[in-house]
Amino acid sequence: MPLLYKMLKLYALFHCNLAFSMVPSAHYPSIIKNCYRPLLSLAKDGLQISVEMSACTLKIINRLDPAFVIELKELWADGKCEFVGSGYSQAIFPLIPAAVNRWNLKAGNRVYKELLGRSPETALVNEQTYSKGLVDLYTEAGYATLIMDWNNCFLHNKYPETCKHTPQKAAGFNTEIDVIWSNSIAFQKFQRTIHAEVDESDYIKYLFGEYKEGGNRVSVIYCNDAEVFDYRPGKEVHVVGEYDRVRKLLKRITEDKRAVLLTPSVIAEDFKAEGGGQKPLLLESAEMPVVTKKQGKYNPVRWAATGRDSVHINTECYKVFKKISVIITANVISEKETEKLKEVLCEIWGSDFRTNTIDEKFFYFHKLLRGLKVETDKIFKEFTLTPPASDIDFVTMETSTPPAHQEAKITSTDTVLKVSTGTVVARFLTNKGLAIKALTFPAVSQHPLLGTLDHGYYNDMRYGADFFSGHLIHLTKEAEKTVDLKSVTPVIEEDETSVTVSVRLELGICTLWKSYRISKDEPKVELKYRMKVNGLAASSLRLGIFTALPVAFDSGTLWIETVNGGDEPERFSLAGHKVSHDQPPCPGVSASACLGATDGVVTVGDSKKSFTIYTDKSTLYSVPMVNYTGVDDSFFLRIYHSIGEVDDTAWWVWRGYNEAAFTITARKLQ
Repeated sequence: MPLLYKMLKLYALFHCNLAFSMVPSAHYPSIIKNCYRPLLSLAKDGLQISVEMSACTLKIINRLDPAFVIELKELWADGKCEFVGSGYSQAIFPLIPAAVNRWNLKAGNRVYKELLGRSPETALVNEQTYSKGLVDLYTEAGYATLIMDWNNCFLHNKYPETCKHTPQKAAGFNTEIDVIWSNSIAFQKFQRTIHAEVDESDYIKYLFGEYKEGGNRVSVIYCNDAEVFDYRPGKEVHVVGEYDRVRKLLKRITEDKRAVLLTPSVIAEDFKAEGGGQKPLLLESAEMPVVTKKQGKYNPVRWAATGRDSVHINTECYKVFKKISVIITANVISEKETEKLKEVLCEIWGSDFRTNTIDEKFFYFHKLLRGLKVETDKIFKEFTLTPPASDIDFVTMETSTPPAHQEAKITSTDTVLKVSTGTVVARFLTNKGLAIKALTFPAVSQHPLLGTLDHGYYNDMRYGADFFSGHLIHLTKEAEKTVDLKSVTPVIEEDETSVTVSVRLELGICTLWKSYRISKDEPKVELKYRMKVNGLAASSLRLGIFTALPVAFDSGTLWIETVNGGDEPERFSLAGHKVSHDQPPCPGVSASACLGATDGVVTVGDSKKSFTIYTDKSTLYSVPMVNYTGVDDSFFLRIYHSIGEVDDTAWWVWRGYNEAAFTITARKLQ
């Protein structure tokens, strides 16, 4: 029976994570004893807490302390606590292909059922990093409720304040799901109180500031790591007594007649019994398409392009994913063997290999990766499978194209090289490293869709600069800048299907080979970068930079679209928004947000036309960022692709060759 209270309904969730990047395996037994077992004690004392962990962590605990798992199973079955799920590994779903996310959720449920007797219906969104495309995946996996951070969802969506205090629904593409809010400020307050940084009376005053007489309100006491009490990840610090403080504080709260401690599933049931039925909300926004918990420095770029060489780690994961996909399609091995490949891939895509990863876990990652590559290579050889393609075929505009193999028209001035193939008219700035001056697809629009906005284009002095396309920008931690905007003499080659314009540049950070392949048969241009570096340290490195030309677009219907970990592309209208993913949120952190673009595709368009940028993430992983704002009576829109960023986790050095390519196509929509 649902419990109907006219009071403050609270929940406390403890996230258990033995994959924690800074935790060595030698500490696992003491963490289970000192950080996880106290949670069972809280539940036995009648405190209705929730416990969440990935299936990977649950398996490790079962190996080291099987009695813990048995007790957890019994307490959950008796309704004395709630077990909350997340998947096989803690992975950042909006940065990962939908197929892998499905495998992750399915494998997690398999382990939960095996060890706990059933799979949970409530999920904690991994690292509180959410995108719209995930809703359908969670509901498909049997989840009825998500726990997601309020603060950053509200930041750009500005729901009515009443939404903060009741469960809501999040809108997916084909389904919707109940949402119970976490709150970064709230759990940080609780954590600081237990750490004796905040006076307990001040905390109680803060918590009950959420209480309003005569109405039900939902709030969170805690929704974060269990390992931060009676332990300090990454530090050899002996701490005792904090879980005793947790118990005393929870009891003090529950003894107050204004409040009751419940589990998320009970809160969701209460809400439905009282009516519920709100219109589903969009948690995402153009400003923050991939929503993440906590302050701005803690954003999805930390798992995409910083850390301990996350770019190359993500590249390798994409390579193996493509090979496993071929193996599955070929149906040449057993289901059990296939599931094992999927599980290992889900594990190596875990978030904790991408942040402050200690040597032991970094080497463990590479051991798993190496084993997965050996196994997939063996299967490819045994069954003579065809390697996965490194490109995709685009759906371009539905219109006739000029006869193939016609000769291109190539002309030049002192500073501009023009290549016209019939399907593409490309102008390059030879005094700026072959930056794109203008790129026109005549069958789509007579105006160039992207290129360079010259100094003085805008009256607003904040945009009083040249804005190029097709270039590279590197920025060190010390703010020393390198670009490839040099005078060059390009090499031009023509064959039956395309014209290639290429150049080699010596930059302070690398030797750069850059080329454009301009199609004669379709509206398509490929931009390729090849870099040789001798010791490039953690820094901001962005390429595949494209500036939209406002003259070609209707600002009122302008949009951007990409896939963020789900099945379908998410479209964000840009009019009226200010988007600055590429800007630092605070000192020491070089970017504030990004798109997932998990299929490598980003599309920009209005009601009549669009252009699409594609990159193969298994060649070199990159993450797109958007900068958009209204300027004067026009707008500014630029797409960056980052292959390296800086934050508190960044500790990477590159040496050798790296290659990335970006294919631009265009199409008519009417």
